Amino acid sequence: MATTSSAAIVVDGLMLLAGIYAAVSPWVIHFYRTNPYLTANNLIMGLSIALIALGTPLAPQRMRRFAWTLVPLGFWLILSPAVVTASHGVSAGIVWSNTCTGGAVCLLGVIAANRAPDASG
Repeated sequence: MATTSSAAIVVDGLMLLAGIYAAVSPWVIHFYRTNPYLTANNLIMGLSIALIALGTPLAPQRMRRFAWTLVPLGFWLILSPAVVTASHGVSAGIVWSNTCTGGAVCLLGVIAANRAPDASG
């Protein structure tokens, strides 16, 4: 029932898109050569978010407990340009991209954790 509502479909789709965008953002914003650690970070984080987004509609009762992990993943996306590239210069495009994507992931994680049915009943 939780996966058939239009709101659930929208949230799951947006989570998947946010994860894919986070994974490909180094190539979209062209920082894959200048910041290799941030490239690896965004690729791993994006794929993790996309996998959680794919699992949420497949097993909503189990994923309710796991959907909240999108919140710290989103916060890490926001903080990672400052943490991962502490000694390197980071452009405003990288910061804006990670901040917007991380904020969207946090918000979608809260929505996904609150809308999924409870596993106990």
